[in-house]
Amino acid sequence: MKPVRRMATRMGVLGATLLMATGLAAPQASAESGYLAACTAQVGTRWASNGWPVPAVDLARGSRGDCVRALQWALVRTAFVSSSDAPTFIDGDFGPKTEAAVLRFQSTYPQQTGGPDGIVGVKTWGYLLPAAEG
Repeated sequence: MKPVRRMATRMGVLGATLLMATGLAAPQASAESGYLAACTAQVGTRWASNGWPVPAVDLARGSRGDCVRALQWALVRTAFVSSSDAPTFIDGDFGPKTEAAVLRFQSTYPQQTGGPDGIVGVKTWGYLLPAAEG
């Protein structure tokens, strides 16, 4: 990579990181519940292939905590879980209901998510979060 391009890339990443940290901008800043911010504060971020910052953690059945709450919030926002079920669905426990919703999402968008496997990795995060924010 040429020095100028490398510096521009570093500055872009640094700028996005600073904006996320301050909450001034970035796709994640509008998460109503704050679960996504709490999740990324705990585990950090990585970049999906579409350029979105996503949590630096893979989730699967048995996972617990704020990152699971962020996932559950996104599934409600994308209507893969009814909003009327949100109060009991967003519990921070990746159980059978969360797994079923993840599988529905992955089955609906197999090319973007890598296919239905029930694991929320960088591809699934990278497609789910922009959909939830939209």
